Amino acid sequence: MPTLATRSKIQEFFDNEVLSELKNWNDQLVDGDLLGFEQGLQARLKDLHNKVCEELLTQSAEQVFDGLKEESSRQGSRKITKRSLSIRIATGRTVKVPSPYVKQPPDGCTDERHLLARHWNLIGGASPKLYDQVGFCTAIAPSFESGCQILSKFGTAICVSSTQKLSQQLAAKCQAVGEAKLSLDSNESVADKTVVIGVDGGRTRTREYTGHLNKAGHACYETPWREPKLFVIDIINELGRVDRKELPIYGTRFNQQDLFGLLGTYLQRLGIQQAKRVQIVGDGAPWIWNNLRPILVQLGVSEDRITETLDVWHSSQYVHKLIDNLGTRKTAPEKRKLKHQFEHWLWNGQSNKIVELCKAIFKRQNDTVRRCITYLDTHVKRMQYPDFKQLGLMCGSGIVESAIRRVINLRFKNSATFWYDDNVEKMYFLRAAVLSKRWDTVIQNLQL
Repeated sequence: MPTLATRSKIQEFFDNEVLSELKNWNDQLVDGDLLGFEQGLQARLKDLHNKVCEELLTQSAEQVFDGLKEESSRQGSRKITKRSLSIRIATGRTVKVPSPYVKQPPDGCTDERHLLARHWNLIGGASPKLYDQVGFCTAIAPSFESGCQILSKFGTAICVSSTQKLSQQLAAKCQAVGEAKLSLDSNESVADKTVVIGVDGGRTRTREYTGHLNKAGHACYETPWREPKLFVIDIINELGRVDRKELPIYGTRFNQQDLFGLLGTYLQRLGIQQAKRVQIVGDGAPWIWNNLRPILVQLGVSEDRITETLDVWHSSQYVHKLIDNLGTRKTAPEKRKLKHQFEHWLWNGQSNKIVELCKAIFKRQNDTVRRCITYLDTHVKRMQYPDFKQLGLMCGSGIVESAIRRVINLRFKNSATFWYDDNVEKMYFLRAAVLSKRWDTVIQNLQL
């Protein structure tokens, strides 16, 4: 309960800074200056926010001081003293409050030594509302600088370097807690639903220092491209289209084993064994097919409920390559006719006919032709598109292709942007949480 002194200070501030402006604001509206009115009101409300935080945070810190100290002592902490703790609130203002500080924590304890920082779930000295805003803006914007501009536009005063640092601290915290634990609602399940899982790889340029200096004395580094691997978990309706009432799940890792470990964690928490059907969509990369089915079977999904689908666009590309390699074997009209015939067979699940005919046409096969024929022959069962349509399943991997572009490429594949592996892998999650509309769930779960 706010003390009489605290209530008095806040009331006085409100009277002097807000109520005193009512006549000016009314005059602005009468003159047609709605923009000026709203800008002035927003500025005063920001000042009021700062004032309330300064008064109440300080008062509340004093109220919980002894209780936090006693609880920490029972857990084995020693030499708990009072120290000033700086808290950066949602507007960017810093408020200093008294906090119990643990000089000698229990053996093996790595928690924050400021007990008030734990109590209020601070990250990097920032309040939950501040790191909520900063994380969201820097994840959705094309750069940290753009994110900082958005924050400034809507009333949060924070510099670019602080924005970047806080975003990375938030991302590290999320990874430490667990992405699956944060992203999902407590009662979220895929029971009796048709689940589609897409997997593919993107591109991000990384920064690796060589240990050498250039002529100017600056550290030299290389910028190799790396392939972050991404999965999508989504729900589709009876027409084989994404169910817009359901939220997708994105996960990204550089290491293949880490990616499938994260995917398995999500699927287990969702109760994938209770799904009506599970469809796997992707291109022809063997690492996708060799890993996904065993994971699903291990989690209790029966083989007859698993469907593997090769993206029809990828398969058609191999058909077109075969036509391009006909050379003088066929005339231009014959090539066009054959192309239509191949596409018809492809869409009707008869890719085996394409393979048989091409083996007859290409008596001598170059590497491209041999690779295309082998590709089509290997994935015959994954190209039964009429069956997929009848079952209400997808024929393409558009959900993962789109995710690669939106989650990775539009934010982490910018020109002249080079990332440290560890930093960017954590940042992928923040971007994914925003684009999957799971951001508020993540922030709420961080407070538990």
